[in-house]
Amino acid sequence: MPRRSHARRRDRHGRGFRGPVLPMSVPAWRTRADEFDDLLAWDLGTYRRHLGNKMERFDFAVMDVPGHDPAPWEEGIPLARFLPFERPARIHGRIIFYRMPILSALRREADPRLFIHDVVTSQLATALGCMPEDIDYL
Repeated sequence: MPRRSHARRRDRHGRGFRGPVLPMSVPAWRTRADEFDDLLAWDLGTYRRHLGNKMERFDFAVMDVPGHDPAPWEEGIPLARFLPFERPARIHGRIIFYRMPILSALRREADPRLFIHDVVTSQLATALGCMPEDIDYL
């Protein structure tokens, strides 16, 4: 009995070859998570240029959703959290931004970039121990 070729099996029922629908060079290839990361990285990069070495000792992360229930002092679902570390450490703390809660809150906002900027500003102010108005570059 003759063996079937892979090409014949992969093109059954007019579905064509398996693989990416879009080439990686077009903008539609980027996922929503990638676009969110780009917005956040742009704002954090602007703050890094604005604040200088004040941001060197902080670590930043993006998670899809909070890993556990909100703390007793938090109202609702947190958009971001600042987790301070013990001071002898090289890094003073980590700021975690939660992508899905921020994106769901964005639906109620007129300007998504301004909303993300406000979240970043409030978390950086908490981490630096100052008021958001003191560090805001807008």
